[in-house]
Amino acid sequence: TLTTEQPTTSDLVLNLSLNNGTFNASDYSGNLTVTIPSGQSSVTTTITLVNDNDDEGDEVMKISMSGLPPEYLALNNHLKIRVVDDDFQVAPFGTPINPTYGIVQSTQPDGYYDSMDGLSGDALKQAMQNIIAEEGVVRAQTYTDIIDILKEADQNPANSNQVWLVYLEKGRAKLDFQTTSNNIGTWNREHTFPRSRGGYNSIDADNIADGRDVYWNTNADSLRHGNSEAHMLRAVDGPENSSRNNLFYGQYNGPAGTLGKFKGDVARSVFFMAVRYNGLSIVNGYPEETVGEFGDLQTLLDWTRNDPPDDFEMNRNNVVYTWQYNRNPFIDHPELIEYLWGNMVGQVWNQNLSVADANALHLKIYPNPTANRIYIAGIKELTTIEIYSAEGRLVSKRQANTDVNFNLDVSSGIYVMKLSSNGKSVIKKMIVE
Repeated sequence: TLTTEQPTTSDLVLNLSLNNGTFNASDYSGNLTVTIPSGQSSVTTTITLVNDNDDEGDEVMKISMSGLPPEYLALNNHLKIRVVDDDFQVAPFGTPINPTYGIVQSTQPDGYYDSMDGLSGDALKQAMQNIIAEEGVVRAQTYTDIIDILKEADQNPANSNQVWLVYLEKGRAKLDFQTTSNNIGTWNREHTFPRSRGGYNSIDADNIADGRDVYWNTNADSLRHGNSEAHMLRAVDGPENSSRNNLFYGQYNGPAGTLGKFKGDVARSVFFMAVRYNGLSIVNGYPEETVGEFGDLQTLLDWTRNDPPDDFEMNRNNVVYTWQYNRNPFIDHPELIEYLWGNMVGQVWNQNLSVADANALHLKIYPNPTANRIYIAGIKELTTIEIYSAEGRLVSKRQANTDVNFNLDVSSGIYVMKLSSNGKSVIKKMIVE
């Protein structure tokens, strides 16, 4: 309904437009040219939104009037109304608070980690850096590009028109990206390894979104590119971003009442940073005075052990790879954290000995070492799971026909897990802390 404050003295023709961005004439039907008759003060027109089967994403309709006679002033023009698309897609994998495992497979190229086999300590870390920071292969994108990357990488599995918010652990419309100083109800980009702690920031070129095929050359010494490192940045609620500020993890533990399913994700992201970029490191405690150091190491180790990578995180790793041409090794092989910072430091790592890939049955078993809980992903048919002590005593036996996770409820030590299904079996060593 369109109204005037006073009755018109002659017929008033109003021309309306609803188009705005991707919202266009294919999205609605109705009469956009209406007339308020002389002596009257209102007219009504009906606009019908087209409910098709296309997932176009949520859009914004803008109602604008044009061609008003000079004696009229539009008091309410360019009115924006959100149009929520009910054709959103639901992913075949779960959200971080309802996780699934083994559905999303790593898209790493064949042989991606082969150069790390047989190495330990600093040599293992250097070989990893050579892969994830390889000059001429790995790409750096702008900070504005990160908005589009997060819309894809952090897409809510339950609703493709939303991003999944780290910390708050819920979805929010992709349209609600923060563009003004008001951050209420918006989302933004969270540096899990904060800018002030890492010593990186934006430059003028970071204000341009130029797409995945325009990029900066980068290497391990390109610390400034940490500002727009997609493996480290996450979609975050505006006010919660302010609340976290630049606190270390351990000082900041997330909002009250949430499940804390973000903890392993953010831990693996900051461990990634400490390998990807020279000048960054993970240390014990809260190193307030030293730029480049981040903590707390023990907290981060606990977080990644208790919250192993799920399908959401693996999908994220795959998406970021299409933009940056590098992966987060700690998602593909979470046990690598133990070899560089945990209780397997100094030991030789090999892919074919890793519990991350039980090739015979195409299963994933993690974490290892574990504090108590173990995850087995990729189970497609009835599988017998047996756990033996180092002395060969059977301490646990169960069966599952789908992905499973359970508490081991055993004392600290070395154990052997045997998985058997359809005439095949695999045996893996486990360390329980």
